[in-house]
Amino acid sequence: MILEELIHKLKDEIKKPLPGMQGQIGMAPKPVNSTRFNFDHLEDVKLGGVMILLYPDGDVVRFPLMERNKYPGVHSGQISLPGGKKEKKDVNLIETAKRETSEEIGVPEGDVTILGNLSELYIQASNFKVLPTIGYVQEKPDFVLDHREVVRLFEVELNELTNPENQYSKQMKVRSDLELFIPYFDFHGQMVWGATAMILNEFLTILNRIDIPWKNLHH
Repeated sequence: MILEELIHKLKDEIKKPLPGMQGQIGMAPKPVNSTRFNFDHLEDVKLGGVMILLYPDGDVVRFPLMERNKYPGVHSGQISLPGGKKEKKDVNLIETAKRETSEEIGVPEGDVTILGNLSELYIQASNFKVLPTIGYVQEKPDFVLDHREVVRLFEVELNELTNPENQYSKQMKVRSDLELFIPYFDFHGQMVWGATAMILNEFLTILNRIDIPWKNLHH
């Protein structure tokens, strides 16, 4: 089974030194704000956890992305990984990622096996330091969306992430006074950029180090 083979190889690979900034920076908006990679001195930073959740779907492996609801905030309406702010009851940011994945898209925490973490990333716009977690479930979940937070779900095939033809870039006005050069992934016509794209690019860097028959990951 492709998922089992992938998990076996990923387990070993993410124990090695992570790509970190070298993996993230390829999808960072340009010019790059150095604070993204030098945040240890920052105070009053909010902590968050997000989840890359792998699951089998027939003969392919997928992970979910979601479109956030419109709300008064910097990430309104964006495409993101499941996740959110650490709460007092969360033992750590892995627990945050599992809890938020359960609350937002309905995947029971007990069904998720944790493989490990990627590198932390600082998001200036919302003053969040985010820890991405990689987890998996043995069967395709029955997704149940919390429509207060999530408009819809996108199921992305892993070989869509590893296909360089899905990477683009463009000039974009991110604020009335700020225009940046934005690298992004295009999945199903959806623009995935910013922190989510940077996290996925570090994951992609790790996937590209694994000897696995990607041709078997798609129909």
